[in-house]
Amino acid sequence: MNLPSAPVADRIPLPKDAWYVGVASTQLRDAPVAITLHGAPIVLFRDADGCPQALHDRCPHRGVALSLGTVSAGTIACAYHGWRFDGAGRCRHIPSLREDQTIKSAPVRRYPVVEQDGYVWLWTGADEPEGAPLAIDGFDRFQWLQGAIELACEAILPIENNLDICHAAFTHPNMHPQWFRVQAVGLLPTRYEVESTAASLTVTGPGTHLRFDLPDRVTVAGGDAFRLVLHHVPTVPGRCIQHWLLQRGPVETAQPPIWTSAEPEILAQDRAVLESAQRAYTLEGDAFEQSVEADATTLAARRLIALAARPDARAMPETRRVVSVLS
Repeated sequence: MNLPSAPVADRIPLPKDAWYVGVASTQLRDAPVAITLHGAPIVLFRDADGCPQALHDRCPHRGVALSLGTVSAGTIACAYHGWRFDGAGRCRHIPSLREDQTIKSAPVRRYPVVEQDGYVWLWTGADEPEGAPLAIDGFDRFQWLQGAIELACEAILPIENNLDICHAAFTHPNMHPQWFRVQAVGLLPTRYEVESTAASLTVTGPGTHLRFDLPDRVTVAGGDAFRLVLHHVPTVPGRCIQHWLLQRGPVETAQPPIWTSAEPEILAQDRAVLESAQRAYTLEGDAFEQSVEADATTLAARRLIALAARPDARAMPETRRVVSVLS
């Protein structure tokens, strides 16, 4: 059986000059955590003050992953020879050196990091960060259920999927309101309004409110009682991690999200079709694609991501259109 080889690059790469979720705050404790972001191995750990730090996950001595090591006194020690590095990437101790010998070590690359809204965020751009990560609206006013799923597909596929207005009646049997409605009365003529700015895209229709915010956030809302916030973090070509937050009841004081390792069934249904699509793109490219009116929302997301790479992106005019489909 011939299996598709791994792609050398994503078809539609997400911008690097942006903040991305590294890990849920509750999952970064005493031990280092290894992640991959835009193809780069990164180690996350907490310093002596409990603040998160992020370094390139490679010791400059002999190349061993720092994430294999241990954290103490705010530094991370390599598991091979015990070299210790602080949150700025500076080597603070080499056990094999005598007291009269000088530490000579190039610093490990440090990634700017912020802890906000239940996540540790990393800036992956070459320059200094532009502002803070986009806040999650109402994060402090609700309890949240939180998890993450590894997907064998590039990040654009789940982004498009969560902005898609016609797949739910087929992909989500016994799970999605659209599926139940179609089972009861069939597909109906439906109008959706699609609006875009230089940094976001919104899709609104009967019982539907979808929003995409650069670089990777999709918010799915169905009135005040339901909100699902998803981040789609590119790891290596053809793969990503989908971090999800599900809104629960209101709270009087802010609480950390409740972590679960379980994959929600509705997201598992999406994963099956998305990973199937990735195999096709990997084998055949995307020249086979054929689009219809209902694809306006997903094609708009592609355009928004492409425009983000332009130097005049902030000057892009707002656009609005109405899409009429059967859904």
